[in-house]
Amino acid sequence: MPAQNQPPETPVSPTSIHKQKPSPQGILALALSAFCMGVTEFIVAGILPDVAEYFMVSQPVAGWLVTIYAVGVVVGAPILTIPISRLDRKYQLMLNLGVFLLANLIVAVSESFYLTLVARFIAGCMHGVFFVIATIAAVKIAKAGKENTALALMVSGLTIALVTGIPLGTFVGQQFGFQAIFWLIVGLTSIALLSVLLIMPRVSSQRTHIQGLFLALKAPKLLRAYIITACTCGASFVIYTYIAELLLSLSNFDRASIASILLLYGGSAVVGNLLGGKITDAKGSVLSLRLMLGAQVVIYALMAFNAYSQVLVLINLCLMGMVAFASISPLKSLAILSSHKYAKGFEDSAISVNEGAFNVGIASASALGGVVFAHLGIGWNPIFAALFALPALILALYTPRSL
Repeated sequence: MPAQNQPPETPVSPTSIHKQKPSPQGILALALSAFCMGVTEFIVAGILPDVAEYFMVSQPVAGWLVTIYAVGVVVGAPILTIPISRLDRKYQLMLNLGVFLLANLIVAVSESFYLTLVARFIAGCMHGVFFVIATIAAVKIAKAGKENTALALMVSGLTIALVTGIPLGTFVGQQFGFQAIFWLIVGLTSIALLSVLLIMPRVSSQRTHIQGLFLALKAPKLLRAYIITACTCGASFVIYTYIAELLLSLSNFDRASIASILLLYGGSAVVGNLLGGKITDAKGSVLSLRLMLGAQVVIYALMAFNAYSQVLVLINLCLMGMVAFASISPLKSLAILSSHKYAKGFEDSAISVNEGAFNVGIASASALGGVVFAHLGIGWNPIFAALFALPALILALYTPRSL
């Protein structure tokens, strides 16, 4: 039975991590880097018809550019962080951003769909590595007692990417070709790399080993947190990966309006992200996840009916953005609580696996969305998005609020 009448857990502050002199400038460098990662990950969904047309493939096949990126994150987060763990965090970030820049440069100049797939996989690997390093670095260079604020500022780069970078990138792609977006990403990543070189302080690291990764994968109660993370984060991508096609074919919007609609979605995501943090502070991570996931199941399913009305689909899309991003704060909180309680001595490995779980969900959901689109039609994607979120809701209902 679900745990009842238990008080919400006390918010965890990562006080066990060795602190050093605060560096607000370093947090900003991390936020800029996160912005580049966010634009790179999500931009393809907004220009999928253009990408499919350029490479002369179907949209479900073009959707693999989204899926392969997420697969790269899954590989990069837990595995590639191990060989570079001996380096100072600053140099880890510089190496990470340098490879990420080169991968996007390949996308910008490639005329081969398969070479583009390989480059997207490499960029995804670097994305996964980045968020493991950046999460730990942000906590170390934050002001005492402001660790969670620093993490929120770092992660805000992703949300800002949704609000400004992705709609702008979609517009640029439609006007000048999708490669122009990736030239823009190359330029922004160059600035981020330079900012890390100039203003990011050196941050000591701790060696991680493959044994810690195996331990993090074996603990049953950590697996519960990973599954909740994967299903919660992935569900919206059953719809979002193919949102341009849904808006064009079912809602009868014209292609020029897609960028503005994605801007509306991004604004809703910002609101949801702020609300999610406040609700998590007030209710705790588990109860908040129960509320968010219940809302996800209902709102995603309703999209199947509301997609045929331009007014209703816009309202539904805003609600979708809100509940999808409101879930991030309680997920991060649950991951921290779980790693501190069930991963003593290998917390970093548990955090890296949980980061990978974010994109296990995105990769699985994007692939599922492509299969549904290809075989049943885009109108079924919202139903399968709701079904994708359902296992997370069930597990959250059976997760004790006090862990």
